Amino acid sequence: MSSVWKRLQRANKRAARFQFTASYQELMVEGTTKWQPNKLCVVWTRRNRRYSTQPRSWEPTIRNPYRGLVVWPVPENIEIKATLFKDQRRKDFEDKEWTFVVEDISRTGKRRQVATANINLRYYTSMASSQSEVKLKFKPLSKKVTGAHLSLTLSCVFLKEGKATDEDLQSIASLMSIQPPGQDVGNLDDFDDEAELGQEDSATSISELASQFGLLVDAHNPSEENKSE
Repeated sequence: MSSVWKRLQRANKRAARFQFTASYQELMVEGTTKWQPNKLCVVWTRRNRRYSTQPRSWEPTIRNPYRGLVVWPVPENIEIKATLFKDQRRKDFEDKEWTFVVEDISRTGKRRQVATANINLRYYTSMASSQSEVKLKFKPLSKKVTGAHLSLTLSCVFLKEGKATDEDLQSIASLMSIQPPGQDVGNLDDFDDEAELGQEDSATSISELASQFGLLVDAHNPSEENKSE
């Protein structure tokens, strides 16, 4: 039903198909005493579409051991195709937001979402080939992350133009309001492994558990004095 409604909304609009290429250069992620990244990747996503870089090791800086970088000596290129729409009476395209998500892959292979940032492709479209230097500031998804930003080059190439109802310009993903298929990806706060806890916190937790266990034993085992009576 939603696909029919979207087709009706676009009946009098124009559509343009573009190819965007993200060339990743440098990613900075700052953790805390309780967590530092292992391997990081950047996922470029919208609804059921997901494009990921190869996982790369996070290297701490000398000045701040909790602040580290992923550097691509040769930029890694990720390509997507997107259709943007506009009213025939206007020059500007409508908003088309995609999302960049930083994911950490732990030593056990668990994927954890670290930070996220949105990008509106309408600001980077051009009928002539173009290239923009972009620096994205991410929103941390956990208190264990104090900051993250990504440097990349975003290129745009115009592919074709036509009516918004043309079949070859329609995007099934954009017509259907569906969510991404299930990914084995959790939020960073969902994985509080013991190895990631500070030694002081671990010692306190163990001490509290031992104390509680001792109270339970005393409550269920009468003293020798009571037994003799």
